[in-house]
Amino acid sequence: MKRSAPLTLTRAATGGALWMGGSLALQVAIGLVAQVILAAILTPHDFGLFALVISVSYLLSTVGNFGIRTLMSQRSLEEIGALRRPMLIVGVGAATLSGLLLVALSPLVAAWLNEPDLRGLMFVAASTFVLKPYTAVASATLQARLQFSRIATALLAATIAHYVVAIIMARADMGALSLVAGLQVNAVVLVTVLWLFSRGAAPVVPGSEISVRQAAALAKWPAAGEVAMDARLDYLAIKVFASTEVVGYYHFAFILVHRLIDLLMGVSRNVLFPTLSRIEGDTDRQSAGVVRAGTVLVAAGGAAAAALIAAMFPIEEILWGGRWESAVPAMMLLASAAPVQAGQAAVEQLLKARALFRRWTGVMVVRSAGSALVALGVVAVMRDTATATAIAAGVGIFLVVEALLEVVVVGPGLGIAPGSYWRTALPSWMVLVAAGWLVVALSTVWSLSPWPAAFASLALVGAVAVVVATVMWRRGLLARR
Repeated sequence: MKRSAPLTLTRAATGGALWMGGSLALQVAIGLVAQVILAAILTPHDFGLFALVISVSYLLSTVGNFGIRTLMSQRSLEEIGALRRPMLIVGVGAATLSGLLLVALSPLVAAWLNEPDLRGLMFVAASTFVLKPYTAVASATLQARLQFSRIATALLAATIAHYVVAIIMARADMGALSLVAGLQVNAVVLVTVLWLFSRGAAPVVPGSEISVRQAAALAKWPAAGEVAMDARLDYLAIKVFASTEVVGYYHFAFILVHRLIDLLMGVSRNVLFPTLSRIEGDTDRQSAGVVRAGTVLVAAGGAAAAALIAAMFPIEEILWGGRWESAVPAMMLLASAAPVQAGQAAVEQLLKARALFRRWTGVMVVRSAGSALVALGVVAVMRDTATATAIAAGVGIFLVVEALLEVVVVGPGLGIAPGSYWRTALPSWMVLVAAGWLVVALSTVWSLSPWPAAFASLALVGAVAVVVATVMWRRGLLARR
């Protein structure tokens, strides 16, 4: 009988990874297609305005979530039943105040950044704040029930609606508003689908009564961590000394890389975290799972990053004819750092699964504040000559160093040996990313048109990825069953 629970959990986690991985892959694909279309219509200034809007609105909307997403995803179904009502009360109150604060601050932010259009865009961004607490509660309940297919379906539906509306509005010459409005449609569709799924579900029986004050106290550190994790302060930092167009180029590069790596990070957050939370009493099994997951995430991220690095210049020429060429080097630099972040994310899920929210919050604060300070330092030194490439170089180096040191600092307390962890995970990253840059160097000496160049670059990287995967398989670093 003792054997059945781990097997059931393993099957649920595997199925969840397949559902979430498939859904996220479709979301990434849809997002990439949408970005191709939107980038052909909108300008760097439009993307810059959007980046500034989310820099402020994400900060305040996450305050409105009040840590619900992280706190409740770590709890059992009975604990979620007890927390549901008080957390909704706290969350809706905080979300309402955050939305009103964004509306009140919008004229000041618009004046400070010398972008009058930000005022109306922030009004639109504040319109769905109040929906976020219910979304977090409903998602956590489905995660606790290991019903990953429903979460995956809701996210996919919201993504499709998001980009359909954004593209229609962009084609109607609505500029940055199309990007902001698309996000609001995403929020509305997501909460609607989650509500429809919850209607037929069995009620959650609370384990014990929890007051609103107790719930708020429990959410204190998760809320602080979520604010630090979701804040995009680097966009505001760049705007202090650089133009909105530079912000736009940097955001465009960041979001393209983020779409490719989000597949890995999303599976880590939505599957690994709740699965680790269900086996909280088995610390050895948790640690072993994180080491195995981190190795696979770094390798898969390395392959995706290498492909992006090797083929981005010809792909940009094919898709946009040089319109976004200034963003390509920034994409390549940020992509180089992304696989290490994927490995780092696996360790962070264990921090949350063991309810070590204060440490997790500290990690998020260091990353968010550090990235913003590095970006600010680059633009402060370069001023009018600042470029997205220079900013990405500084931020990328910081992110790699921060990821390596994070595991060194927090790993031992989680039963993870940092040296062994990175010795296992890093070789695939170094080989694959180096292969990507080597292909870029080789491409400067061949005379190929964009299509053959893209295919040749991807073929070379693919061959290296197959070799790396084979070596990992033979060494037992990839699961054989």
